[in-house]
Amino acid sequence: MSDKNWMLNPTAISHARVCIAVIQEELGVKLKLSHPQFLEMIKEYIELTDSVELASAYNVLASMAGSQLDAVATAPQKVVNLNPPNAKPVETPVVAATQVAPAPVNTNSQQEMIEYKGKLYPRFSDEGEFKGLYRGQPRYA
Repeated sequence: MSDKNWMLNPTAISHARVCIAVIQEELGVKLKLSHPQFLEMIKEYIELTDSVELASAYNVLASMAGSQLDAVATAPQKVVNLNPPNAKPVETPVVAATQVAPAPVNTNSQQEMIEYKGKLYPRFSDEGEFKGLYRGQPRYA
């Protein structure tokens, strides 16, 4: 169990509030400052959202808390090229989650991908077309 003395620091509380606000905005989850694993929960939510704002606020908060938790990277993750180097380039359109598009055409058995908040998601799934994220998980309808 980590020391809770950081909760007496007004600067730390302001960073904690930023974390709470970003988590509620992006995931719809109201995290309480009184939660026993508050810092651990924030770190898990950072992995779900990939939010730079949340990661930087957490890093400041973790340093003030003197936590043994590792700081998280704030740089965006590298996008992996899904096409082999010898293959013909396949155009993968980036489509907003609210845009309606025709049924997919699988060329060379590669799925069409959508970039949403810096991450790639399959445009179509067994459940339907990609509609966005809900609590960090892709939603299809």
